[in-house]
Amino acid sequence: MSDSPIRVLVIEDEMDLQEAMVTYLNMEDFVADGVGSLAAAQQWLRTHTHDMLVLDLGLPDGDGLAWLNAHPALREKGVIMTTARGSFQDRIAGIKDGADTYLVKPIQLEELAFHLRNLGRRMHAPRATESQWEMNVTDWSIQSPEGHTFKLTHNEHKLLLRLAQSPGNAVSRQDLIKELGHDPDSYDPRRMEILVRRLRSKGRAAVGNALPIETVHGLGYSFIAPIRLKGLGAGL
Repeated sequence: MSDSPIRVLVIEDEMDLQEAMVTYLNMEDFVADGVGSLAAAQQWLRTHTHDMLVLDLGLPDGDGLAWLNAHPALREKGVIMTTARGSFQDRIAGIKDGADTYLVKPIQLEELAFHLRNLGRRMHAPRATESQWEMNVTDWSIQSPEGHTFKLTHNEHKLLLRLAQSPGNAVSRQDLIKELGHDPDSYDPRRMEILVRRLRSKGRAAVGNALPIETVHGLGYSFIAPIRLKGLGAGL
């Protein structure tokens, strides 16, 4: 895929949004097609190949998440879910059931392209499963690849869990602020900068190196190393 354009199927029944996504992605050197229903998607997939899906969950002929569960082979491809369902539980369900990234509408087209490119790099990067972080969502701890563990505060846990749901992808400051339970219009962004800086320093002091949280200028933050979530089935 490094030398070939990324082939994307957009499954979205809002025709104006579908057209905007497909047009923008084709302008950004993807090869994108769009369909408006699950039935049309199945018909398209019989005669075409793709690298990634952009899948709306609320479709006229069924639930996108249930459809994805019924077609497990699709999880071998990249999957970006788009939906108006923005609750914590909805995002966790989406990630558990095969989404690589979960975007809440309204969708920013530049952000969508960014996620697709990052997902393409991750899918074709050499795997290094022995060298990954692990976050335990039930006891609020994180473990470094070297096996060192430290505890997280409530806000650190919320912030890091949101980033760990989409490793390698940028999560907007607005989404993170909402995850922390605040209104983006009244929240002082310096508070988040302090929280991220403190979390990086805490990781450095506990495990010998800073947490791999990268600032993505103009967007937000990204956890840029492999990470596994442990304990999703309990307590959520």
